[in-house]
Amino acid sequence: MAGEIFNAAILSSSLILVGLGLGFLFLKIQGPEEE
Repeated sequence: MAGEIFNAAILSSSLILVGLGLGFLFLKIQGPEEE
């Protein structure tokens, strides 16, 4: 059962990381000269 929890944690954390990366890239592409 610990394996299932471990897999779920890895999946959720990787999804969060991917979401953050995509959001960051989108912001950089959307306004590269907005500083």
